[in-house]
Amino acid sequence: MSPVITAVLPLFTLIGLGAMVRRSDWIGPAAVTELNRFVVLLALPALLFSIMAKAHWSTLAQPGLATVFAVGMLGVYLPVMAWLYWRGASLTDASIDALGASYANTGFMGIPLIQLTLGATALPGVGLSVVMTACLLFALALTTIELGRQRGGGLLATACRTAWTLLKNPLIWAPLAGTIISLGGVPLPASILTTVDLLGAAASPCALVVLGMFLASPAQHETLPVASWASLSAMKLLVQPAVTWLMATALQLPGAQMHLAMLMSLLPTGTGPFMLAERYGRRAAMSSRVILATTLASLATLSVYLTVFMGD
Repeated sequence: MSPVITAVLPLFTLIGLGAMVRRSDWIGPAAVTELNRFVVLLALPALLFSIMAKAHWSTLAQPGLATVFAVGMLGVYLPVMAWLYWRGASLTDASIDALGASYANTGFMGIPLIQLTLGATALPGVGLSVVMTACLLFALALTTIELGRQRGGGLLATACRTAWTLLKNPLIWAPLAGTIISLGGVPLPASILTTVDLLGAAASPCALVVLGMFLASPAQHETLPVASWASLSAMKLLVQPAVTWLMATALQLPGAQMHLAMLMSLLPTGTGPFMLAERYGRRAAMSSRVILATTLASLATLSVYLTVFMGD
Protein backbone atom coordinates (compact mmCIF):
# COMPACT_ATOMS: atom_id res chain seq x y z
CA MET A 1 0.00 0.00 0.00
CA SER A 2 1.24 3.52 -0.80
CA PRO A 3 2.80 5.30 2.21
CA VAL A 4 0.54 8.27 1.46
CA ILE A 5 -2.58 6.10 1.65
CA THR A 6 -1.26 4.42 4.79
CA ALA A 7 -0.76 7.81 6.47
CA VAL A 8 -4.04 9.37 5.30
CA LEU A 9 -6.46 6.46 5.81
CA PRO A 10 -6.65 6.78 9.63
CA LEU A 11 -7.55 10.48 9.27
CA PHE A 12 -10.59 9.74 7.12
CA THR A 13 -11.59 6.79 9.28
CA LEU A 14 -11.76 8.96 12.40
CA ILE A 15 -13.50 11.82 10.57
CA GLY A 16 -16.01 9.30 9.21
CA LEU A 17 -16.64 7.86 12.65
CA GLY A 18 -17.34 11.34 13.99
CA ALA A 19 -19.77 12.03 11.16
CA MET A 20 -21.50 8.69 11.71
CA VAL A 21 -22.11 9.13 15.45
CA ARG A 22 -23.38 12.69 14.93
CA ARG A 23 -25.58 11.89 11.94
CA SER A 24 -27.11 8.94 13.77
CA ASP A 25 -27.71 11.24 16.75
CA TRP A 26 -25.82 8.91 19.09
CA ILE A 27 -24.05 12.05 20.32
CA GLY A 28 -25.86 15.38 20.68
CA PRO A 29 -24.92 18.72 19.09
CA ALA A 30 -23.37 20.10 22.29
CA ALA A 31 -20.65 17.44 22.10
CA VAL A 32 -18.81 19.29 19.33
CA THR A 33 -18.11 22.28 21.54
CA GLU A 34 -17.50 20.30 24.74
CA LEU A 35 -15.18 17.72 23.16
CA ASN A 36 -13.26 20.51 21.44
CA ARG A 37 -12.86 22.21 24.83
CA PHE A 38 -11.40 18.96 26.16
CA VAL A 39 -8.90 18.89 23.30
CA VAL A 40 -7.90 22.56 23.55
CA LEU A 41 -7.77 22.82 27.34
CA LEU A 42 -6.44 19.38 28.32
CA ALA A 43 -5.32 16.98 25.59
CA LEU A 44 -3.47 19.37 23.26
CA PRO A 45 -1.61 21.18 26.10
CA ALA A 46 -0.53 17.76 27.40
CA LEU A 47 0.74 16.83 23.93
CA LEU A 48 2.66 20.11 23.55
CA PHE A 49 4.14 19.71 27.04
CA SER A 50 5.24 16.18 26.21
CA ILE A 51 6.81 17.22 22.90
CA MET A 52 8.84 19.99 24.49
CA ALA A 53 9.77 18.11 27.67
CA LYS A 54 11.11 15.15 25.68
CA ALA A 55 12.85 17.20 22.98
CA HIS A 56 16.51 16.29 22.61
CA TRP A 57 17.96 19.66 21.80
CA SER A 58 21.28 18.22 20.63
CA THR A 59 19.59 16.18 17.88
CA LEU A 60 17.13 18.97 17.06
CA ALA A 61 19.96 21.49 16.59
CA GLN A 62 19.65 21.67 12.80
CA PRO A 63 19.67 25.41 12.06
CA GLY A 64 19.42 25.04 8.29
CA LEU A 65 16.41 22.77 8.48
CA ALA A 66 14.82 24.92 11.19
CA THR A 67 15.25 28.01 9.00
CA VAL A 68 13.59 26.28 6.05
CA PHE A 69 10.67 25.15 8.22
CA ALA A 70 10.23 28.64 9.67
CA VAL A 71 10.37 30.43 6.31
CA GLY A 72 7.99 27.89 4.77
CA MET A 73 5.41 28.40 7.51
CA LEU A 74 5.73 32.13 8.13
CA GLY A 75 6.23 32.86 4.43
CA VAL A 76 2.61 31.76 3.94
CA TYR A 77 0.99 32.61 7.28
CA LEU A 78 2.08 36.25 7.50
CA PRO A 79 1.24 37.35 3.91
CA VAL A 80 -2.13 35.53 3.93
CA MET A 81 -3.07 37.05 7.28
CA ALA A 82 -2.00 40.54 6.17
CA TRP A 83 -3.89 40.22 2.87
CA LEU A 84 -7.11 39.04 4.51
CA TYR A 85 -6.88 41.74 7.17
CA TRP A 86 -6.30 44.38 4.50
CA ARG A 87 -9.36 43.07 2.64
CA GLY A 88 -11.50 43.75 5.72
CA ALA A 89 -11.42 40.52 7.75
CA SER A 90 -11.06 40.79 11.51
CA LEU A 91 -7.67 39.92 12.97
CA THR A 92 -9.19 36.77 14.49
CA ASP A 93 -10.70 35.57 11.20
CA ALA A 94 -7.57 36.47 9.23
CA SER A 95 -5.36 34.59 11.71
CA ILE A 96 -7.47 31.42 11.66
CA ASP A 97 -7.70 31.37 7.86
CA ALA A 98 -3.96 32.04 7.51
CA LEU A 99 -3.25 29.20 9.93
CA GLY A 100 -5.31 26.91 7.72
CA ALA A 101 -3.07 27.85 4.79
CA SER A 102 0.19 27.13 6.66
CA TYR A 103 -0.40 24.60 9.50
CA ALA A 104 0.83 21.19 8.32
CA ASN A 105 -0.36 17.92 9.82
CA THR A 106 3.20 17.11 10.94
CA GLY A 107 2.35 14.97 13.95
CA PHE A 108 -0.56 12.75 13.04
CA MET A 109 0.37 12.27 9.38
CA GLY A 110 3.99 13.44 9.07
CA ILE A 111 5.57 10.97 11.50
CA PRO A 112 4.21 7.77 9.89
CA LEU A 113 4.84 9.14 6.39
CA ILE A 114 8.51 9.88 7.12
CA GLN A 115 8.99 6.54 8.86
CA LEU A 116 7.72 4.79 5.74
CA THR A 117 9.69 6.91 3.25
CA LEU A 118 12.91 8.21 4.82
CA GLY A 119 13.27 5.89 7.80
CA ALA A 120 13.95 6.33 11.51
CA THR A 121 17.10 8.41 10.95
CA ALA A 122 14.90 11.30 9.74
CA LEU A 123 12.67 11.35 12.82
CA PRO A 124 14.69 14.01 14.71
CA GLY A 125 13.98 16.36 11.81
CA VAL A 126 10.29 15.45 12.00
CA GLY A 127 10.41 16.24 15.71
CA LEU A 128 11.82 19.66 14.88
CA SER A 129 8.99 20.24 12.41
CA VAL A 130 6.37 19.15 14.95
CA VAL A 131 7.81 21.49 17.60
CA MET A 132 7.90 24.47 15.24
CA THR A 133 4.42 23.83 13.84
CA ALA A 134 2.64 23.00 17.08
CA CYS A 135 4.43 25.55 19.23
CA LEU A 136 5.91 28.39 17.18
CA LEU A 137 3.25 28.78 14.48
CA PHE A 138 0.32 27.83 16.70
CA ALA A 139 1.47 30.19 19.45
CA LEU A 140 1.91 33.02 16.94
CA ALA A 141 -1.63 32.52 15.64
CA LEU A 142 -3.01 32.35 19.16
CA THR A 143 -1.19 35.54 20.09
CA THR A 144 -2.52 37.34 17.03
CA ILE A 145 -6.07 36.19 17.74
CA GLU A 146 -5.91 37.38 21.34
CA LEU A 147 -4.38 40.68 20.24
CA GLY A 148 -7.33 41.22 17.92
CA ARG A 149 -9.86 40.29 20.62
CA GLN A 150 -8.28 42.48 23.30
CA ARG A 151 -7.91 45.67 21.26
CA GLY A 152 -9.30 48.90 22.65
CA GLY A 153 -8.13 51.27 25.36
CA GLY A 154 -4.66 52.04 24.09
CA LEU A 155 -1.63 50.05 22.96
CA LEU A 156 -0.19 49.39 26.41
CA ALA A 157 -3.53 48.30 27.87
CA THR A 158 -4.13 46.03 24.88
CA ALA A 159 -0.66 44.49 25.20
CA CYS A 160 -1.15 43.87 28.94
CA ARG A 161 -4.56 42.27 28.48
CA THR A 162 -3.27 40.10 25.64
CA ALA A 163 -0.22 38.97 27.63
CA TRP A 164 -2.34 38.11 30.67
CA THR A 165 -4.84 36.17 28.56
CA LEU A 166 -2.04 34.23 26.87
CA LEU A 167 -0.31 33.40 30.16
CA LYS A 168 -3.57 31.90 31.46
CA ASN A 169 -3.96 29.79 28.31
CA PRO A 170 -2.66 26.21 28.70
CA LEU A 171 -1.75 26.15 25.00
CA ILE A 172 0.94 28.70 25.85
CA TRP A 173 2.18 27.81 29.32
CA ALA A 174 2.18 24.02 28.78
CA PRO A 175 4.87 24.02 26.04
CA LEU A 176 6.78 26.71 27.95
CA ALA A 177 6.78 24.47 31.04
CA GLY A 178 7.97 21.55 28.91
CA THR A 179 10.77 23.67 27.48
CA ILE A 180 11.95 24.69 30.97
CA ILE A 181 11.97 21.07 32.11
CA SER A 182 13.89 19.94 29.02
CA LEU A 183 16.50 22.71 29.19
CA GLY A 184 16.88 22.29 32.94
CA GLY A 185 17.32 18.54 32.71
CA VAL A 186 14.60 18.04 35.32
CA PRO A 187 13.64 14.33 35.55
CA LEU A 188 9.92 13.68 35.79
CA PRO A 189 8.47 10.61 37.53
CA ALA A 190 7.39 7.88 35.16
CA SER A 191 3.84 8.07 36.48
CA ILE A 192 3.57 11.75 35.51
CA LEU A 193 5.02 11.15 32.04
CA THR A 194 2.62 8.25 31.47
CA THR A 195 -0.35 10.38 32.54
CA VAL A 196 0.68 13.23 30.26
CA ASP A 197 1.30 10.87 27.34
CA LEU A 198 -2.10 9.19 27.77
CA LEU A 199 -3.84 12.56 27.82
CA GLY A 200 -1.82 13.95 24.90
CA ALA A 201 -2.48 10.86 22.78
CA ALA A 202 -6.17 11.80 22.75
CA ALA A 203 -5.59 15.19 21.08
CA SER A 204 -5.31 14.31 17.40
CA PRO A 205 -7.86 11.46 17.19
CA CYS A 206 -10.39 13.35 19.28
CA ALA A 207 -9.96 16.47 17.15
CA LEU A 208 -10.57 14.43 13.99
CA VAL A 209 -13.70 12.85 15.43
CA VAL A 210 -14.95 16.31 16.45
CA LEU A 211 -14.25 17.54 12.91
CA GLY A 212 -16.41 14.74 11.50
CA MET A 213 -19.18 15.55 13.97
CA PHE A 214 -19.07 19.21 12.96
CA LEU A 215 -19.28 18.38 9.26
CA ALA A 216 -22.28 16.10 9.85
CA SER A 217 -24.12 18.53 12.09
CA PRO A 218 -27.55 19.52 10.69
CA ALA A 219 -26.96 23.01 12.04
CA GLN A 220 -23.88 23.52 9.86
CA HIS A 221 -25.42 25.62 7.07
CA GLU A 222 -22.74 28.22 6.40
CA THR A 223 -22.17 28.54 2.66
CA LEU A 224 -18.74 29.46 1.42
CA PRO A 225 -17.57 30.46 -2.05
CA VAL A 226 -15.46 27.69 -3.53
CA ALA A 227 -12.74 30.22 -4.31
CA SER A 228 -12.31 31.08 -0.63
CA TRP A 229 -11.44 27.63 0.71
CA ALA A 230 -9.84 26.53 -2.57
CA SER A 231 -7.40 29.46 -2.49
CA LEU A 232 -6.36 28.66 1.10
CA SER A 233 -5.93 25.01 0.12
CA ALA A 234 -3.76 26.01 -2.84
CA MET A 235 -1.60 28.16 -0.57
CA LYS A 236 -1.03 25.15 1.66
CA LEU A 237 -0.32 22.51 -0.97
CA LEU A 238 1.33 24.60 -3.71
CA VAL A 239 2.70 27.89 -2.37
CA GLN A 240 4.14 26.58 0.90
CA PRO A 241 6.10 23.80 -0.84
CA ALA A 242 7.36 26.36 -3.40
CA VAL A 243 8.58 28.71 -0.65
CA THR A 244 10.15 25.76 1.16
CA TRP A 245 11.94 24.56 -1.98
CA LEU A 246 13.31 28.03 -2.73
CA MET A 247 14.66 28.40 0.81
CA ALA A 248 16.07 24.88 0.94
CA THR A 249 17.79 25.43 -2.41
CA ALA A 250 19.22 28.77 -1.29
CA LEU A 251 20.66 27.15 1.85
CA GLN A 252 21.84 24.11 -0.13
CA LEU A 253 20.31 21.56 2.23
CA PRO A 254 21.58 17.99 1.81
CA GLY A 255 19.35 15.65 -0.18
CA ALA A 256 17.78 13.88 2.80
CA GLN A 257 16.96 17.15 4.56
CA MET A 258 15.61 18.61 1.33
CA HIS A 259 13.22 15.66 0.93
CA LEU A 260 12.20 15.91 4.57
CA ALA A 261 11.46 19.63 4.32
CA MET A 262 9.48 19.16 1.12
CA LEU A 263 7.41 16.27 2.46
CA MET A 264 6.57 18.26 5.59
CA SER A 265 5.48 21.25 3.50
CA LEU A 266 3.36 19.05 1.22
CA LEU A 267 1.36 17.68 4.14
CA PRO A 268 -2.30 18.75 4.34
CA THR A 269 -3.65 21.14 6.95
CA GLY A 270 -3.80 19.68 10.46
CA THR A 271 -6.61 20.05 12.96
CA GLY A 272 -5.03 23.01 14.81
CA PRO A 273 -6.94 25.71 12.86
CA PHE A 274 -10.25 23.92 13.42
CA MET A 275 -9.56 23.62 17.16
CA LEU A 276 -9.05 27.38 17.40
CA ALA A 277 -11.97 28.14 15.07
CA GLU A 278 -14.37 26.08 17.16
CA ARG A 279 -12.89 27.41 20.39
CA TYR A 280 -13.42 31.06 19.40
CA GLY A 281 -16.64 30.47 17.45
CA ARG A 282 -15.15 31.83 14.20
CA ARG A 283 -14.44 30.29 10.77
CA ALA A 284 -15.09 26.67 11.77
CA ALA A 285 -16.77 25.86 8.44
CA MET A 286 -13.85 27.35 6.51
CA SER A 287 -11.26 25.48 8.59
CA SER A 288 -13.06 22.16 8.24
CA ARG A 289 -13.32 22.46 4.45
CA VAL A 290 -9.68 23.43 4.07
CA ILE A 291 -8.66 20.42 6.16
CA LEU A 292 -10.76 18.04 4.08
CA ALA A 293 -9.78 19.59 0.75
CA THR A 294 -6.05 19.56 1.47
CA THR A 295 -6.16 16.05 2.89
CA LEU A 296 -7.87 14.74 -0.24
CA ALA A 297 -5.65 16.71 -2.63
CA SER A 298 -2.47 15.71 -0.79
CA LEU A 299 -3.02 12.15 -1.94
CA ALA A 300 -2.11 13.41 -5.40
CA THR A 301 0.57 15.99 -4.55
CA LEU A 302 2.48 13.74 -2.16
CA SER A 303 2.24 10.78 -4.54
CA VAL A 304 3.62 12.89 -7.39
CA TYR A 305 6.55 14.09 -5.27
CA LEU A 306 7.34 10.57 -4.01
CA THR A 307 7.17 9.14 -7.54
CA VAL A 308 8.99 11.88 -9.46
CA PHE A 309 11.59 13.07 -6.97
CA MET A 310 12.11 10.09 -4.69
CA GLY A 311 11.44 7.23 -7.06
CA ASP A 312 8.90 5.48 -4.80
